[in-house]
Amino acid sequence: MASRQYVLGWQMGEDKRIARVELYDKQYRDLVGLTHDKAVVGDGTGQARGADVFVKHGIGPYLSARLTYSYVDSRRTDPSTGIMAPAAFDITNSVSLIADQQLPKGWSVSGAFRYATGKPYTPVVGASFDSVTAVWDPRYDVPNSDRLPAAERLDLSISRLTYLGPRTILVYFFSLENVLDRVNLYEYTYNADYTQRIPIRSLFKRSVYFGASLTHLELGK
Repeated sequence: MASRQYVLGWQMGEDKRIARVELYDKQYRDLVGLTHDKAVVGDGTGQARGADVFVKHGIGPYLSARLTYSYVDSRRTDPSTGIMAPAAFDITNSVSLIADQQLPKGWSVSGAFRYATGKPYTPVVGASFDSVTAVWDPRYDVPNSDRLPAAERLDLSISRLTYLGPRTILVYFFSLENVLDRVNLYEYTYNADYTQRIPIRSLFKRSVYFGASLTHLELGK
């Protein structure tokens, strides 16, 4: 497999105030893929064009906010049909907004909101029964012609850093992921005769994490 890439970037500022934009164009050839029956197919082609944006801005001495945005239009030859179609990882828009607030006595709180366009998938539009193998053979629609619902997630966390000595640091933290317990889908599966589409939820349900880390720094002589 091979690719040819062109990237154009621009950045303004540094440290607490940064704005960066990258534009890219990528061309692919001799791609290898798997058909619906897991057969290996080569000689695929593809392309990806998009933009990445990153903005960081400090608000006062203790509050910092970061925004990342990504846009991509990615297409590949479908291994099963040979036609050009959206790539399986073509997440058209993705956004992350993260804010960190420093508090007295080593405490800090942060929040993050993430949004992403649903990934493409190929719907099943029917099925026929194979009497020899006694299984139903699916009939697929146009490759990656539909998308999963958009994914969203809100995360919150709090932590504290303390010095137990001149070279010993203790950090303990508590975080709550997917605060609103939004149902984000990972994929669709089907029953045996493909008459029922079954959504598979992402593993990232509302989750609680907590813990601590202890670091001891050894200084060189």
